[in-house]
Amino acid sequence: MTQLQGFFEKNFTLSPDYCGASARMSPLAVFTMFQAIAAEHAERIGVGGAAMARRGAFWLTLHSRVDFFRWPALAQEVTAATWPEHCEGRSLRCFRSYSLNCGDTPVALGRTQWAILGPEQKVVPFGQSGFPRDFPFTGEAGITAAPVRFRDDFAPEDFVRTYTVRPTDIDFGQHMNNVAYIRVLLDCFSAAQIASGKIASIEAHYAAPCLEGETLSVYRKPEGETVRIAIKKESGKPAVLAAVRF
Repeated sequence: MTQLQGFFEKNFTLSPDYCGASARMSPLAVFTMFQAIAAEHAERIGVGGAAMARRGAFWLTLHSRVDFFRWPALAQEVTAATWPEHCEGRSLRCFRSYSLNCGDTPVALGRTQWAILGPEQKVVPFGQSGFPRDFPFTGEAGITAAPVRFRDDFAPEDFVRTYTVRPTDIDFGQHMNNVAYIRVLLDCFSAAQIASGKIASIEAHYAAPCLEGETLSVYRKPEGETVRIAIKKESGKPAVLAAVRF
């Protein structure tokens, strides 16, 4: 494990809980690892969950994307890395990049867009995040494409099922965790489809938080090699709009 300036990396051995039906790493596991190393890096630079809570603030993930290139097998070792992209003090939205490698072979690249929810439940500028003033940004980006602007044009015939938010979906922010939504949208596919190695990218926009016990509606709309998915609240408002590309 090393920490080089604004860059943090960590090794993981692929245990069964990181793998799917093919005994290879699952897409959900990549999201899980990226969230884990981002949280650990934040702790190391003084802006982890507890430090933010003392300031009356909370990290808010707005958008995430992971591109997949290879699927390592059970018991192989992978190296996950993360680094915050450069952000101006007045910025309201910033990015964090990720990479995953198996030896010298790229496995995945990721990027999240995030904001800071302040004491009055309003988004505040990056300058109020508590990041060290001399933080050494790397100047690099994993995925450079702008986040997709998803449209909500789902019809009743696109409805797949309902999902009740479980206690195990809730994180320390008292909302459904971002990775839990990825699990819900992946459940729109069979185990064989997920394990096929054909998923090339998953991108999700987090539009509204969900609470324990809420009943959500899941919609699925295939469009060529892409399947668009919506997870909606009882009001009909989207909680998550996403795309899985094959």
